[in-house]
Amino acid sequence: MSCTNSQLENKKANDNENTVATLPVKSGTKLKADEVTRKNVGAMVQLVNDTSYQNAGKRKELSVSIQNKIDTLVKQCSMKGAEHDALHAWLEQLLKDVKELKEERDEYIENYAAVKKDVESFYDIFE
Repeated sequence: MSCTNSQLENKKANDNENTVATLPVKSGTKLKADEVTRKNVGAMVQLVNDTSYQNAGKRKELSVSIQNKIDTLVKQCSMKGAEHDALHAWLEQLLKDVKELKEERDEYIENYAAVKKDVESFYDIFE
């Protein structure tokens, strides 16, 4: 059974905005991500590490590409329990920053850096 965007949006609507900061990970302990999730996040890492996206002219291309990767990850999600909950908490922050990246504002470099940090933070939580 996969997750749906509506499940994620319902969870976001019901959760406190500060939930992301309290991921259920004990110090030094990483949660297990399944192979499909690791593969999808790996594709996101490659995307955000492509230095051509540091150019603000690529804003729309990056935001569409990263959103497509997130949609694939959510569609293929099969994780359960604490790992599933932590994945969704991680996704909430990423989705927030992708939304800000899409906006036509002058802070592109800061928004790009935030999305890159979010994507790479997956490996701080999961193995």
